[in-house]
Amino acid sequence: MIFFACCVFFAENTFAQENNQSVPTGFDFFFNAGMYKGHKFNADYYRGVPDNLNKRYGDPDIDFVLYNRYRRDEILALVRDNNRGVIVDENNFPKVSLSNMHYNLAFYFEIGARYRFNESLMLSFLFGQTRLTASGDASFGFLGTGSNLDVGNIVYLKYPLMGKERRTFFQAHVTCLFHTVVDYIFPFIEFGGHLNSAKVLSADLIVEKRFFDMINRYGEGYHYDPSISAPKINPHIGGVGYGFLGGFGIRIAFSEWAAVEPVVQVSFDKLNLSSFGKIRPNYSFMIRLVVGDRIFANK
Repeated sequence: MIFFACCVFFAENTFAQENNQSVPTGFDFFFNAGMYKGHKFNADYYRGVPDNLNKRYGDPDIDFVLYNRYRRDEILALVRDNNRGVIVDENNFPKVSLSNMHYNLAFYFEIGARYRFNESLMLSFLFGQTRLTASGDASFGFLGTGSNLDVGNIVYLKYPLMGKERRTFFQAHVTCLFHTVVDYIFPFIEFGGHLNSAKVLSADLIVEKRFFDMINRYGEGYHYDPSISAPKINPHIGGVGYGFLGGFGIRIAFSEWAAVEPVVQVSFDKLNLSSFGKIRPNYSFMIRLVVGDRIFANK
């Protein structure tokens, strides 16, 4: 609150020194679109190795696939049918090593409104959403045939791990504009906080283009069994978290009621992803299109 009050005091004094006209108050409406990059630590949630001390039902678990004899037999059959250079032993499942995960660059959008206290200070409220894809690999080690067998080589086959997630944000932030010698260029900084909601959509091991779900959709204590007609469920995985953000950008004003604002933001988010939801930085670059309420005023 003290920092906010200082910003208000600074912005009002800056404006008063630079412009003796009345303070233009009112609302702006804006739409942001750009790119979002999540932190790799949070992406490891989709690696399928849950923390046993903080494991929740529904967390992705690769053992749900590898230690199910029906899934295991399917995987070995796929490997045998599509790879002639390896020996597939149905009695001994190969050793599996997992890479670290990372989030791919994702599209991000926001819509919102803000109130202008004066030409230097604004308070914004907005809704944002992005869909993230986490990527990694599972390496299966098989004994090679032919020359590979002669030299005792182990052939490693890499298969993708993929997780999909939807993040939703409800955000409030303060923007402080700074005047320059160019009357339509305004650098700015912004800071604030948000509530976020992470929704886990899927977590899969992909072997020879076939998807194996690492989420137990048959109920706690139950497993996949093709001989039983068990209904699938869709467990709600994820939940509400919080975060703080800071950013900077440049406002390029086309008129009194229209502007475009390239923005770079860094947010520190606590996500509801079990023990993999710890606070980590996430990054976004956006182009913000702004329309002021003066566009609706009578000429």
